[in-house]
Amino acid sequence: MNLLLTTKTIFLILIFVLLFGCQRMNKQDTMNASHVTKVVLNNKMTLLVKEIHSAPVVAINTLVKVGYFDEPDSLTGISHLLEHMFFKGTKKRKVGQLRDKTKSLGGYLNGGTIYENTNYYTVLPQRFVQEGLELQSDALLNSVIDSVELEKEKKVVIQEIKRKLDNPDALAWEKLMELAFDKHPIRRWRIGTETQIASFKKKEVENHYLGFYRPDNIILSIVGDIKTEEVLKAVKDHYGDFRKESTAKKPTPSEIKQKEFKYAQLKGDITQTYLKIGFHIPAKLDQDFFALDVLSQILGHGRSSRLSQVLKEKKNLVTSIKSEAFGLKDIGVFTIEAELEAKDLLPAESQIFREIERLKISDVSDSELAKAKNVMKFLYLSSIETAMGYAENLAFFESYGDFRLADKYLENVEKVTKADIKRVAYLYLTLEGASLLEYRPNRDLDEKITATMIEDSIKESLKEEVGEVGGEKLALVKSHEKGVDISSTEFVSDVRSAYGGKGAKEEKLTCGPTLITRENHSLPLVSLGIYFKGGRIYESLGNCGITQLTLRTSLKGTESKSAFEISNLMEMLGASIDLEVNADYFGYQVKLLSQNLTNGLDIILDVVKNPVFEQAELEKEKNILLAEIKKNKDSMADYPIDLFYQAIFPHHPYGLNSLGESKALNSLNRGEVVDWYNRFFGANNILIVAVGDFDSEKLKEELNKNFRDFKKVEIPPSEIIEVKSKEGEKIMVEDRAKSQTAQVLGFVTCSYQDNDLYPLKALQAIASGGGGRFFNELREKRSLAYTVYGNNDSWGDAGVFYAYIATSPEKEEESKQGLLNEFSKFKTALVDDHELATAKRYITGMYQILLETNSALVKQYAKAQLLGRGIEEIEEYPQKINQVTKEQIREVAKKYFNAESLAVGVVRGKP
Repeated sequence: MNLLLTTKTIFLILIFVLLFGCQRMNKQDTMNASHVTKVVLNNKMTLLVKEIHSAPVVAINTLVKVGYFDEPDSLTGISHLLEHMFFKGTKKRKVGQLRDKTKSLGGYLNGGTIYENTNYYTVLPQRFVQEGLELQSDALLNSVIDSVELEKEKKVVIQEIKRKLDNPDALAWEKLMELAFDKHPIRRWRIGTETQIASFKKKEVENHYLGFYRPDNIILSIVGDIKTEEVLKAVKDHYGDFRKESTAKKPTPSEIKQKEFKYAQLKGDITQTYLKIGFHIPAKLDQDFFALDVLSQILGHGRSSRLSQVLKEKKNLVTSIKSEAFGLKDIGVFTIEAELEAKDLLPAESQIFREIERLKISDVSDSELAKAKNVMKFLYLSSIETAMGYAENLAFFESYGDFRLADKYLENVEKVTKADIKRVAYLYLTLEGASLLEYRPNRDLDEKITATMIEDSIKESLKEEVGEVGGEKLALVKSHEKGVDISSTEFVSDVRSAYGGKGAKEEKLTCGPTLITRENHSLPLVSLGIYFKGGRIYESLGNCGITQLTLRTSLKGTESKSAFEISNLMEMLGASIDLEVNADYFGYQVKLLSQNLTNGLDIILDVVKNPVFEQAELEKEKNILLAEIKKNKDSMADYPIDLFYQAIFPHHPYGLNSLGESKALNSLNRGEVVDWYNRFFGANNILIVAVGDFDSEKLKEELNKNFRDFKKVEIPPSEIIEVKSKEGEKIMVEDRAKSQTAQVLGFVTCSYQDNDLYPLKALQAIASGGGGRFFNELREKRSLAYTVYGNNDSWGDAGVFYAYIATSPEKEEESKQGLLNEFSKFKTALVDDHELATAKRYITGMYQILLETNSALVKQYAKAQLLGRGIEEIEEYPQKINQVTKEQIREVAKKYFNAESLAVGVVRGKP
């Protein structure tokens, strides 16, 4: 019995299940049965090719079946180090030339190492597919491990290790794996320790490369706007001479069955407590894993999940909570992760196990099961919305035996029953099989707590809540098949159809809002944004965060639906709602399966038109925001940027935190939130942007009907506050017990409407990214950092150009001066012709890649429209970039990069 459901909720859910929840996606209607082409070359390398003509982009993904699990303890991290060396040079290309050439083609290349494989990928405009294949094949077949470059890159990886130590979530995950596993290599710190990395020799890295980078151990997947026959020929030309050698692998050590509860505490310089619980479960292709994956959706995915409803919404024990079934080839881990105050740990832990126990003794509801399956379908479709996502998906499942397993996976999910959920919960989510890690702030460490104390408390809690569960559960443990049979699976179906897209169209609805539509029928997905002029530009220190609070609380109840009903009904439709609070506008973006657009639209428009802002819900959202503000201070990626904005805009709303200020949030009351809503939420202040698989005329009719009687508002102009460049350097610093120092330094630049925007964007492309000046000087040459980049952003009143770098604390000043020197060079000398040409191709190519997804297009159209350039900007932007001159770049550098107006934000670690 689900104790969370009211009679009204049950009735609404049943209606939705009857009308929509039982619908299955009809492959005959929405799927194009075109094939993936699979070829095994004579040298045993596997090739997968898929044509998708929805965007002029191609992704080339090289998956090497070697990762952390293939390393002995003495070489932990060597796969990752080799990945760093992969693009450092070949027999015919010097250091940096692979990156530079890819950037000059308008694309990017990168790599990633995980437990079981290493991926190298290139994404670029489709007209350069031949060049992309030549670059990837050269790196794969002819990499050179140079001793000097290896020493430099080891220093970069050590900075990456420090960065990971400063990331509370990543550190807690690694420590949970260390706690939960005794034998399996997942227990190790994945990328190695500083000592290990520093000790690796050139010969060890070369041996790893020669031993595993062999054709029978490699899958090449190519997806995009290509012609299969041309790609097949190019692959055979570039990879045909790859030496034919067999790869020898040692078996991964098996994990022993866990028989007792495990517990550990960790402390650090953090503001929030991180709770992570792990259970051993079967591998990804075991039949039970599919049921556990569905269970994870029901238990802890989304606002309407059981854990979120009980621990976050009802009992206010956590600020966030989620669960996941994480599966690999030979093992799996079911995780539950939460963020909370240390004082709430024990009641939260007890309640989590109570919710698990309920899964063992009571069936989940039909609506919960249908909702979980709908969400999983939506997530799968979203994962293949880009060429890169599709290429990764194909290669991953091929590495597990057959790329068709992607479709088979969804078929197995569809077969999961309520009895399966109950059975796997009983089998795998046990207290004696659990490992529980608490990562606490230094002040909240409690050395008196033991594993026995935690275990006893949870056991007592379970007795109080649901009583002892007897022998009836044993009947649930039935024999089950291991593995997945794909013999009957058809060649992979494709959910994409021919593009059939239309250009963007803008019109004013009779009811008031402006509507922008762009149809794209390549996938059965829709992204719909509802935006309002407003945002931080209207806020002050006294009410900072009110826009966030208003948006969030609007989702917590309307005149006809409760907070749970809103989240539950949306998730039943396979939908998600994201909130955006920008400097000059704010709003909602809904992403959902296109067959459910009408019903999803009804719900989100009810939220827009009829929120009730109940006091209890307002206080919940206020507390969650306060917790997120604290958590943000633990982020070495984000918090230095916040400090920079405070330094550069001390008297302008752009300097305010987009989440809010704690003091202001604490003082806000319901009346102020309602007034804020009434000030901005009006039909004449709405922009609606829809991109995806829908009929524009039908959408227009629906919107006119829904907004016919919605109120109009009069938006007063925001207070005019002149944006001034500071006289003299302004710095904001916070000292923390961190392994790195992260700093952001930069200058005020132009507004979004100013034409200086385009040379500044060209300058950014020259300065930043792989092959950029910042990267080459501070990472490649001097090994000061793992992360260094530059960024220009702009809004209605002004913009900023800043550089970010994270390095060892003792290198703070050297890093700062290095960046300032690079800024100065743009002022004193013209960039060269090659740099400018590369920047232009890079920007225009990356722009094509950015706009592959519906949601990205929605955001771009919204910004262009709301900040005054109009939707034509989306089509004209590449042209304007191509008109930028070297002289313009030097002029904007002189105009804005003045040392006396420098602002700096620093989170300073301890040497």
